[in-house]
Amino acid sequence: MHQSNDAAVVVEGVHKRFGAVQALAGVELSIPRGSCFGLVGPNGAGKTTLFSIISGFLRPSAGRVRVLGEEHGAERLRGRLAVLPQDASWRKGVPLDRQMALCARLQGFSAEDARREVLRVLTLTGMADCVGRHPDKLSHGMAKRVAISQALIGDPAVVLLDEPIAGLDPAQARAIRLLVQGESGKRTFLISSHDMPDIEALCSHVAIIKAGRIVEQRRMDELTRREAVVVFTLAEAPKDALAAPFRALAYVSAAEVRPVERKLQLTVRVDQKGIDEASAEFIGILVAQGVNFVGLQKGTSLEDAVLKAT
Repeated sequence: MHQSNDAAVVVEGVHKRFGAVQALAGVELSIPRGSCFGLVGPNGAGKTTLFSIISGFLRPSAGRVRVLGEEHGAERLRGRLAVLPQDASWRKGVPLDRQMALCARLQGFSAEDARREVLRVLTLTGMADCVGRHPDKLSHGMAKRVAISQALIGDPAVVLLDEPIAGLDPAQARAIRLLVQGESGKRTFLISSHDMPDIEALCSHVAIIKAGRIVEQRRMDELTRREAVVVFTLAEAPKDALAAPFRALAYVSAAEVRPVERKLQLTVRVDQKGIDEASAEFIGILVAQGVNFVGLQKGTSLEDAVLKAT
């Protein structure tokens, strides 16, 4: 695999076996520095195992991983790689800031600097009022944001987040998305999630893993726009055969109206014409027919791309 000096993480030919089970089978991955990189795939595909190997919690059966140009265990990686496991939890009965200060001390902070660093990262995530509070006094969303605060101690260059938005209500999820967006570019994020819209909105790059192998690795815009398709989500059912005017266009190869998860969608596939120019013409047709739409998507969605690849 071609290595780039701009890669924050490089995974080369990584295999992992657990007895007779082959969890990873020759994974190749290159994560650009400063990117927000999504890792997606079905349950059992190997996402958690790959996360654990990149973070250094597991050793591969074969292959190698380099983070910021260093092998795992290198002293120069200390404090530069941070991980938020999906099941991260705090010890009950001990104030959060004391637990987080211990994490900072383990990175080499003095006692006073550790206290300042804990306040800095809690402020960054909007959780400064949690200083002195106990874990059992926090909601699930608050605990998740505090856990992300812990992952940012020491200003790491690479941050691995496993299902950072799982189980959060819309307001909490939005707060996490805004935090990651604000920090993207300052550091490299690797995010694993089953929430395709969030990964699509957050990530500049994505890899799809299936049965322990990476089956796609692209820029997000390349993956989602490589199929020339325009999808309209309709506000109401059309009165007449809506697809017919689109099928009549020489550059349209297919058009159909179908229900998708309790919504009605018009999907138009385009040949030999730019998708942006075609979309403008399609909107004109809908307006002329008095059809209202509440959503417009150019190219396939990440969810559709994952389903197709897996």
